[in-house]
Amino acid sequence: MLTRFSVMTAAVLSGITASLITVSPAIAAGQDKPVVVYADRQEGLRTERVSYADLNLAERRDQGQLRLRVAGAVKRVCLFENGRPGLQDRGYTRCSTEAWNDANPQIVQAVARAREIALTGRSSIPATAISLSVGGGS
Repeated sequence: MLTRFSVMTAAVLSGITASLITVSPAIAAGQDKPVVVYADRQEGLRTERVSYADLNLAERRDQGQLRLRVAGAVKRVCLFENGRPGLQDRGYTRCSTEAWNDANPQIVQAVARAREIALTGRSSIPATAISLSVGGGS
């Protein structure tokens, strides 16, 4: 019985090892590909995703371009209207402050990733997009 258990254990372990060897290159090769997360839409939640895949965030010019993109996304999620005095509208001001508070750490992380890649050729920080979400009450 002990021999049968040892043979079964060896077979299982060799199968696991073979599958890891086969899967590991596929995982390594797919690291730069985007990750897509699917979820049910939440009622009353407005979301914007800001891509920066085409920008080199190690460059100040491209950092400024990202901030312009985020500013546009903030306006959209907070329902900015040109006919409405945006700076005097407390609802918009509160919403945009919340959205920028969410965006700024993501921007800092994206820039840190770009700088790390510029210095070392790689980064431990995952590649993502800036994501802004605000509730319908904002």
